[in-house]
Amino acid sequence: MKSLKSLVITSLLAAGLAGQASAVNTTAFIHIVGAPAYRQNSNDTITAVVATFGATAGLTATTATANTVSAIESAKQNQWKIPNYTSGVDLIINASYTGSTSGFESVASAGAGGVTQKFIADGTGTVATPTVGASATAVLTPDNTWITLSDTYQATTIFNGLLTLFGGPGNTLPFTHNYQPLNATPLGVEPYRFVVSPGAPAGFTNINAVQAQALFAAGSLPLAFFTGNNADEGTTVYALSRDGGSGSRLVALTETGYELPGIQNAIVTYKPTVTGGTLDSANSRVSGAIASGTPPAYPVGVIPSTGVYDGNLGDVGYPSFGTTDQTGLLLAITSSHPANELFVTYLNIDDSNEAAAAGAKILTYNGVTYSSSAVAEGNYTFWSYEQLFAPATQSSAAGSFSNLLVNEFPNHAAVPLSSLNVARSVDGGAIGTLY
Repeated sequence: MKSLKSLVITSLLAAGLAGQASAVNTTAFIHIVGAPAYRQNSNDTITAVVATFGATAGLTATTATANTVSAIESAKQNQWKIPNYTSGVDLIINASYTGSTSGFESVASAGAGGVTQKFIADGTGTVATPTVGASATAVLTPDNTWITLSDTYQATTIFNGLLTLFGGPGNTLPFTHNYQPLNATPLGVEPYRFVVSPGAPAGFTNINAVQAQALFAAGSLPLAFFTGNNADEGTTVYALSRDGGSGSRLVALTETGYELPGIQNAIVTYKPTVTGGTLDSANSRVSGAIASGTPPAYPVGVIPSTGVYDGNLGDVGYPSFGTTDQTGLLLAITSSHPANELFVTYLNIDDSNEAAAAGAKILTYNGVTYSSSAVAEGNYTFWSYEQLFAPATQSSAAGSFSNLLVNEFPNHAAVPLSSLNVARSVDGGAIGTLY
């Protein structure tokens, strides 16, 4: 998918090349959390950095089900090992992509009873024989070995300063943290696109910011609102969205003007009943069938990646884009549906390409078709910065590895910073020229 394909997994996973680290070596860790929206870019970057340490370094465990480049770069959890990263030190890199917002929640609360996240257990497997299909069940508490690769600014989230949140209904399970400011390093640009489910009429080709605002606020609107054709009044368009742990959700809501950075407004999104489906090349379930009848609003509950209880009916949203089971947003947006229903959501470029391959239609935004040049020149505005965020008290191993990621990332960014002729200072903010 990216330039990583020339590198490869074959060298990282070669049998018999397990690292022979000295028995006196200590093990250091770096834990990476953040955005599923650019996990492909991130996994490619990490793999490329690890490959520079030679044949004894490589992947040790992955939740992917195959040792292919596309499977591993799309995996939500991966783990790598670099024997003798520095003199007397082996390094374990453990990545888990649950969402930008949840990444900020965890890393910014490190050292203050931080919010736990699930990873593959530290040290699982060996370089020569990676554990494939590993479950991400180890619950770890953040410390100064953690960084987050996020597609929003920290200021866009609520995780700034002293904050009390609730982990259950009725405000009975409060937890309070003082969320520290994190140091940011821009890496690249993450574009997004709106998509509509298969079978959308030829007249539904575009969505603008005002229409998107109205859709998220109401949850459903007549198709005629988007097409201008009175004959479409009988079809309803329903909103689908990620949950509050997702940076993609914050980017979509700030870009369309539905939210201001740091202020979260409830939306209305749905959870249609979906059956069937097949696994695509990225191991995401797609192309199921949606049950007839009005889809239910997304139920209230605890957001899995943040542990925060959301009591607003219809606001919680999907915990993941692509999954192997029936819980993914990609499955819902690519499934066949009743004749009088359509669904709309937002996806990054990789996931929207997956959706299109499964029959969904990509919409233009504000009348502009996405392209890297349209982003670079400021014509296409539905994008955010890919950034690396770390605490000021970052460990030496985490800090040095972070620098390697920053240097390598431009080779794998969806849109490299060097190609950008415009800039913005806040998610969803005005775009200005660099010259």
